[in-house]
Amino acid sequence: MKKLYVASRLIIALALIAITSLFVMQSAIAEEDDDEDGGVKLAVDLKAAGDQAKQRNIPLMIFFAAEDCEFCERLEGDYLYAMSISGEYKKRVLIRKVVIDSYDMFRDFNGKVVEASDFSDDYNIQVTPTLVFTDHRGNRLSRRIIGYNASGFFGAELDEAINMAIKHVR
Repeated sequence: MKKLYVASRLIIALALIAITSLFVMQSAIAEEDDDEDGGVKLAVDLKAAGDQAKQRNIPLMIFFAAEDCEFCERLEGDYLYAMSISGEYKKRVLIRKVVIDSYDMFRDFNGKVVEASDFSDDYNIQVTPTLVFTDHRGNRLSRRIIGYNASGFFGAELDEAINMAIKHVR
């Protein structure tokens, strides 16, 4: 009788975990719509983002950041926020942000739920900010940009990397 009680409690707990996970992922997928203006979006479902990029025939730019990274905040404020709401850049690149020192979980390009730190390890991210340009499957398309230099040349370097990624996608 005690085994039956324990087994039924375990089944209920597993069912609650599964339902909660499904609800969280469905909410995340709903948030993945890139048609709204809202700035740099956190990665919640890179498979869906990849599908969106493939449909639009554009690359993805993954912005790897850290929570207390001053240069990450400056890069996002100086360039990435404006790019994410700009009609011109929305036609050229899809931007997603991964905070590598968070415990955030999201779907990777294969649809597998991963932790941000594990995902960043897959791309060998050791310094933030780092920008990585990928195709819809997560394959790198152009050289990555490591760090942020607020000089007047950064925008040109960023455009060059985006243009190279676009050439590889098309």
